[in-house]
Amino acid sequence: MFIRQIVKQNKGYQQKFIYHALMESYRTEKGPRQRMLLSLGKLSLPREQWKFLANRIEEILTGQQSFTLVDVNVEPLAQHYAELLKKKQTPPPVKETLEPSSTQQKSVPAKEDQHHYEEVDVDSLINRQSRTIGAEHVCLSMINRIGVPDILSGLGFNSQQIQWAQTTVVGRMVYPSSEYGTYQWTKRISAIGELVGLDVQRLSHNRFYQVSDWLLENKEQIEKKLSDRERTLFSLSEKIILYDLTNTHFESGIGKSKKKRYGHSKQKRRDCPLVTLGLVIDEDGFPKRSEVFEGNVKEGKTLMEMVNRLNQDKPTARQSGGEEVKKTVVIDAGIAEEENLEQLRNEGYDYICVARNIPLDISPQDEFVTVRYTKDNQVEASLVTKENEVVLFCRSVKKKLKEKSIQTLFQERFEQELERIRDSIHKKGGTKRYDKVLSRIGRAQERYKKVAYFYDIDVDNRDGNASHIRWVMKPNLNIDERFSGTYYLRTSRMDITEKEIWNLYVMLTDLEDTFRCMKSELGLRPNYHQKDHRIEGHLFITVLAYHIVNCIQWYLHRKGIYMRWGTIRDYLSTQVRVTTEFTTRKGKQIILRNTTEPEPFHTMVAKALSIESKPLRLNKISV
Repeated sequence: MFIRQIVKQNKGYQQKFIYHALMESYRTEKGPRQRMLLSLGKLSLPREQWKFLANRIEEILTGQQSFTLVDVNVEPLAQHYAELLKKKQTPPPVKETLEPSSTQQKSVPAKEDQHHYEEVDVDSLINRQSRTIGAEHVCLSMINRIGVPDILSGLGFNSQQIQWAQTTVVGRMVYPSSEYGTYQWTKRISAIGELVGLDVQRLSHNRFYQVSDWLLENKEQIEKKLSDRERTLFSLSEKIILYDLTNTHFESGIGKSKKKRYGHSKQKRRDCPLVTLGLVIDEDGFPKRSEVFEGNVKEGKTLMEMVNRLNQDKPTARQSGGEEVKKTVVIDAGIAEEENLEQLRNEGYDYICVARNIPLDISPQDEFVTVRYTKDNQVEASLVTKENEVVLFCRSVKKKLKEKSIQTLFQERFEQELERIRDSIHKKGGTKRYDKVLSRIGRAQERYKKVAYFYDIDVDNRDGNASHIRWVMKPNLNIDERFSGTYYLRTSRMDITEKEIWNLYVMLTDLEDTFRCMKSELGLRPNYHQKDHRIEGHLFITVLAYHIVNCIQWYLHRKGIYMRWGTIRDYLSTQVRVTTEFTTRKGKQIILRNTTEPEPFHTMVAKALSIESKPLRLNKISV
């Protein structure tokens, strides 16, 4: 082996481009010939060290021990280029055999009925290039099963673009990170390139940003086609529609973004700009529609836009007997504005929601029905029928205990704050001015507004200074009623019982679990993008990843496997793809690329999903 410098110059340009290549000389019937083994890019080594580098690469490839002192600048380069050359010589797993080259290298895939015995030097055995494959195999198998490649192909994606898209979605499921983080995972941690057939070493990180743009451009059609596939594959009824919003924050500023805005953060990060994600799922947890809104959007304003998109489908669902029924939209109190409920009725939907205010004209019946009973909780409900809707008065033992402790804590802190303000007006250097004392009281009332409403506070004014502060509970208000563990549900469904109404509403906890999974397990955050289309692309990839996760969970639940995706992913990651090298007695070097044997958990998941428990076959190179 030797290194050659190659100089190129484009016609019409003065600039010269210099790069280096690792070459090899070999004999043929027509005389000696030379061929390029590997492009080295532009070397910074002095010319006098090129030969040492080529010799060291050859020693690493053949397993020889170096008897000369290796330069500290040469060794890292030699190890790097030897690794690239080995990867280049390793055949893709889809090929059964490779024709031997003139250097007598052979690649033979393993067969069950084939036995190959060698006498080897056990001290020469080396394991390297360990890459995770277990979780990637499960994710990619489900992506193919629900027909994502066919959907993308129908939208004009070519085969390479489909492979990149698959890699991006699998990366978000297995190694949730930014697009650049996914690029690093693809190159250094995962065997996803071997699974999808990509040469990841030649893959640029810009490709993952392009994939995000391509997917976002086709978002509407992808969501529609994916929803149709899932409806057919899993026989979904889609009688219940759950809609809610969440937001995610950015460490960076707003910049030129039209989506990033300061607002109420569900993660209490009010110092950071936000964007809001609206999501619609059905009663089985399958996403139907998603939309990205501004970070300060009013929740109630988003429902109309989502309903208009839902109207692309029929507002009815077909039961097993063939009869069509209205779809029921389940929403939280923040979205349940009167105009929104009226719009849902006009569009042909039923609804279930929490009442935003306590209905003053509702008087619960004396008889309550138990809708839920567990060891530590009991929920009772009483149904009151109005003109065009039903109100369900609910009271929960667990919620009452929680609210009672909140009441006690807030009352203690609020009164302690009032005592500090009162003591301050009698201390030297304390706040005494009447207007400043009122301002301090106002801030305390805002901080503890859940209980401050029930207090009457009087401040005596003497010559512009506060002389005394008194407070008492308002006699006409009962604070215990505010923290009694009660709430009201409203619905336009007149045909269902108390328990059915309550069970439908608590389905919103499934949507909360969805958001929790997206944030903690599927990389909804962190989001480092500055441009709106990249922000939306990042969120849409997370939504696609959740589609696949929910499909996997659907199969696992039917086999009695109930675990969070993060736990499943961690257990599957112990199955890896590894390269093993050793030298035989005859001096021949054998390189094996194989997948580790499945553990019991890997086998259990593979059986539940009806897939192979050991992905990819053994590949062997003899040198």
